[in-house]
Amino acid sequence: MSTEAPATMEIETMPSESKPELNKLSLKPKFEPLKAHEMSDGRVQFRKVSVPPHRYSPLKKYWMDIYTPIYEQMKVDIRMNLKARKVELKTRPETPDTSNLQKCADFVQAFMLGFDVPDAIALLRLDELCGIL
Repeated sequence: MSTEAPATMEIETMPSESKPELNKLSLKPKFEPLKAHEMSDGRVQFRKVSVPPHRYSPLKKYWMDIYTPIYEQMKVDIRMNLKARKVELKTRPETPDTSNLQKCADFVQAFMLGFDVPDAIALLRLDELCGIL
């Protein structure tokens, strides 16, 4: 054990000739955003909403009012399965966002609970709906 002061740390410096490489590394690749079907590995996603017996007549009456915003604006397929008594929703390759499927399911569920179509359409316009239904 010596009583000498500890030696200073040696610092090694690299020559500054690597600047052209630095410019090459600083360029980041530019990727296009993934589409909804690419995010889910190309798998189709489904949602099913049960139709209570007392809502069949209103569903038939307002079917085009329900179908149009879901199919044309949200780009989600919709159909009525009479045998299972459910409204079935599924994504398609043109669906811009995977959250559209859940918004559409919430919209149909709100209609089944008794909301008017214009009131339920507000659910399609809201972003980040935190489980209101």
